[in-house]
Amino acid sequence: MSLKRILALASGGAGDLTALAFAAHLAGQHDSVAEVVPVFPDSAADMIALGMTLGATLSPEAVEELAAAERELQDRVTESARQAANEADVVFGPGHGAPRMAVLTRGLRPALALARQTALADLVVLAQAGLGSGAGRELLSQALLGDRAPVLIARGDPDRLTGATAIAWDASPQAGRAVRAALPLLAMASSIHVLQCVTGLDPRQADPDLDLLNRYLKLHGVGVGVATLVEGADEGEALIAAAEGLQAGLFVAGAWGHSRLRQTVFGGATRSFLRRAEGPSLLLAH
Repeated sequence: MSLKRILALASGGAGDLTALAFAAHLAGQHDSVAEVVPVFPDSAADMIALGMTLGATLSPEAVEELAAAERELQDRVTESARQAANEADVVFGPGHGAPRMAVLTRGLRPALALARQTALADLVVLAQAGLGSGAGRELLSQALLGDRAPVLIARGDPDRLTGATAIAWDASPQAGRAVRAALPLLAMASSIHVLQCVTGLDPRQADPDLDLLNRYLKLHGVGVGVATLVEGADEGEALIAAAEGLQAGLFVAGAWGHSRLRQTVFGGATRSFLRRAEGPSLLLAH
């Protein structure tokens, strides 16, 4: 029960250091490989496509300037990854053996690059700061909904992953997938708290049985969770506030349990989880 292949998303921005620090830390903890997926946009391809659409062409000088800017972003991602690997004491660069962190070459559009990698990844890591752009939110949506990959949204210090962990449990398929994906992290936790919002539970849809969850956790040797009931008109706010009150370093939850249309119109718990700039890191699965 461990994480063996971790993907970290990096765009060349300030948020990269957090995502890479978490990925390198987990690689060291689980003797695994963390691969960095550069997700900055292909500006040269976009400009060439625009020129073809408008019937114009870019000068060789303009194309070279765009290519140089992309090389600079790739170098920035590489240096940030090297720093994260050194701080976590894991090997940096391609090769065999683990723990290791390596940077992939960006050769496709970000969405395609991510989709090619997630099928055989145990976890995708991105920083909270990466959600500040539309591109970052689209990548999160794709990873969770399109690729069905578990995603860790990194916040703060990776050492907090060994502290208290909170699970939002409503027995939904999404919550179940989140718990299964989180097992290696739950095994690292000093304590586990199971949160249920009484105003959001729907026994007609699923049986939110805490005993069943705890039996499953015990079978995997990660201990049992202490139940906490919370109330609030906004289910997501109530749950994430309870996790913060317990000083949890990780919050495990199913994402987008209702239809995307309903989530768009009414918000939903997932939106409440994501809009917190600070607090526990999130492990989400759909």
